[in-house]
Amino acid sequence: MNTKNILILGIIVAIGVGAVFLFLGKIDESDPAGSSAGLIVGENAIYVAEQLPSNTVLVAIVRLEKPGFAVIHEDINNAPGKMLGASSLIMSGETKDPLTIKLSRSTLDGETAYAMLHFDNGDGIFDATKDELVYDPIANEPVMMVIAISKDAIEEPDMLNL
Repeated sequence: MNTKNILILGIIVAIGVGAVFLFLGKIDESDPAGSSAGLIVGENAIYVAEQLPSNTVLVAIVRLEKPGFAVIHEDINNAPGKMLGASSLIMSGETKDPLTIKLSRSTLDGETAYAMLHFDNGDGIFDATKDELVYDPIANEPVMMVIAISKDAIEEPDMLNL
């Protein structure tokens, strides 16, 4: 390779590295609708890690734009079915601590469940017929998370590494 080609290659690499640093410097880390460790985006969101079979579900993070509830449903034909349990009233904002939701029955190894969000109608008591399901305004789908139930799940996931 001659000196001219090496010089051109060096300039191209320098421009590429400069572009990467310029792009990284433009990331807005103060986005109020951003996420906890990059997991959650939007005003309403929920995160639940893989769960051990149990009569409870540990919800790691909930973000709500107004007060509401996290609700766990069993799987019926790859869709949310019968309600298994609901949280107490969750205030607007992002939860600081994980929520434990008691279920009406124990989950089974290999089973799938769903965590969904509902806005409170103002009475502070969960009622599936009155408390509106939370929808993602972009996807126009319910805000929910599929929960894998496995005997191999970590018993208490490290919340700091979510």
